Amino acid sequence: MKTSGYIKLISSVEINDKSVAELNILPGEKTPWHYHTLFSETFAVLKGSLEVGKGKNILHLKQGDTATILPNEKHYYHNVSGEECIVTTTINPGNKNFENALYILKGLANDGLATTAGTPKRFTDLVLFVYLSNSRMVGLQKMAEPVFNIFANAAIKKGKLNKLIQKYGNRTQ
Repeated sequence: MKTSGYIKLISSVEINDKSVAELNILPGEKTPWHYHTLFSETFAVLKGSLEVGKGKNILHLKQGDTATILPNEKHYYHNVSGEECIVTTTINPGNKNFENALYILKGLANDGLATTAGTPKRFTDLVLFVYLSNSRMVGLQKMAEPVFNIFANAAIKKGKLNKLIQKYGNRTQ
């Protein structure tokens, strides 16, 4: 039983100092190890369970648990269960680009344009998501960052970012 992805913006940086969104993380969805330079990120599990890598620790969060990732702290998440996980994620300070990145990611997934792990299938969509979400790579993947930046800047100049935001951004899915 495949549930579709959703995101509900609870509080936008446009009206508050934080970005708060409720979203679902489907079984198998995950991110690679990464970090953000501009904000902290707090996951609060409302339903289900979520594995979160945080620095050198692997946390197994369940309903009612939270984990805060500080700026520049490497982390990942992975829904290793067979059930949908529902979380709120709080970005502090808020970030409009990150809000749009979440909408775009769930929109692409619902349109069949993301893998079962939740990664955008088209390279351009991937580099634009990485750019919007202020995600920085770690390990060997870090070597790809300059290439991602070149392609993201080219896609922005061609108007592809604006098209993604117009199609998926800042709306309830």
